[in-house]
Amino acid sequence: MSGKHVVVFALPGATGQSRLGITATKKLGHAADRNRVKRIIRETFRHRREAAGGPLDLVVNVKPTARDQSHAQIAADLTDRLVELARRFPAS
Repeated sequence: MSGKHVVVFALPGATGQSRLGITATKKLGHAADRNRVKRIIRETFRHRREAAGGPLDLVVNVKPTARDQSHAQIAADLTDRLVELARRFPAS
C-alpha cells in the first residue's frame, strides 16, 4: 500500500504478534534524517499496532518525501496505511 511518505508491504504473520521491518535508503538523506524517520515509524507502530488488525509481518519503505515532514504527518500517513491493512487482513 502506497501512501504519501511510506509504502507498506504486509503478509499474514507467522508468529502470534505483528512484526515490523523498516527500509530507509540514502535517497532519504543523511544518517540523522534516516534515523529520525525510522524512530517515528517505530513509535507509531508501537502505539498503533492494533490498528493493523490481525498479526502481520510488515515492511515499511520510507519515501524521500518523508525527510521534510513533521512527526504528525509521517505518523498519520502510516496510521492510514495500517487502517487499510486492517480491512484487507481482518483479525481472525
